[in-house]
Amino acid sequence: MASPRVRRAIPLPAPATYTSLRQVLAVKILATLLLWAGPALLLPPPWFAPLGIPEPAAHLVFVRLLGAAYLALVVGYALAWRAPARHPGAVLAGVVSNGLAALVIVRVGIQGGLASWHGLGAFYIWGSAALTAALCAALLVTGRPLLQRLVERPPAASAKIA
Repeated sequence: MASPRVRRAIPLPAPATYTSLRQVLAVKILATLLLWAGPALLLPPPWFAPLGIPEPAAHLVFVRLLGAAYLALVVGYALAWRAPARHPGAVLAGVVSNGLAALVIVRVGIQGGLASWHGLGAFYIWGSAALTAALCAALLVTGRPLLQRLVERPPAASAKIA
């Protein structure tokens, strides 16, 4: 039975479409897998030099661990791609990881740390700087509504333990 009292109509928020954000995340997922996670996990050490990339000075295990971390980020990006509203933290992680990656590459390059990279390796590392900076900006623009909700979210209530 319907209530006889008059209720005020509360406008429902327009359903959010995340098409642009999903497109950016799709590019981010593919780029991360093909350009960073895959090579860091699978590239044989003898292949570094012919590509113009100095062989890692640190033990190769650190390069492989970095590849594993990239793969873990892809899992978060894939969750955000499937349900952006449920996983805004993955978008924020993408902003931070891409922004910092671009800054690190540029800083190391300015200080001369990439002087031994040549040919394809130099194109790869400087292209990575440009691509990560662009992805950071794209995630900021397309993920802005989600990031704002993340900031505006009230803190979770804490329970007292007796």
